[in-house]
Amino acid sequence: MRHQRRPSPFIMRGFDEANAKILQRICKAWNKVGRKDKELRGSSNGVIGDYHKWLKSRTQGITWLQKLKCLNGEEAEVPEESEEMQALKAELEKTRVAKEKPKVAVTRVRKECDELKDINMTTAEALERETKKARKEEWSRNKF
Repeated sequence: MRHQRRPSPFIMRGFDEANAKILQRICKAWNKVGRKDKELRGSSNGVIGDYHKWLKSRTQGITWLQKLKCLNGEEAEVPEESEEMQALKAELEKTRVAKEKPKVAVTRVRKECDELKDINMTTAEALERETKKARKEEWSRNKF
């Protein structure tokens, strides 16, 4: 159910009889607003219907438009691949596989490198701790 909106009351000063009648006509016009979207929904009459008639008369002489409609309506024929095309596709696939091998090797080497860096860092930290410990022991021996 559509809700009718009530007009808000307002006071206008300085209006004479002629202006009041104009204001009443404006209020009536706002109460009888006609929606254009009904006209634009594709019915055969009105603005859209006239547009479709104009478009049809305008496109009658265009020959490639009929071919385009045929292509949109049904699937286009796909030509069979020649032996040469199949050979090129197979070569392209081999190239892709060959291109992936170095990427895999690089990824593996980087992973090993990161692991070795971690081991090296751990070893360096352990060596640093042992060196400090040895220095402390040596200092305490030299102290006595």
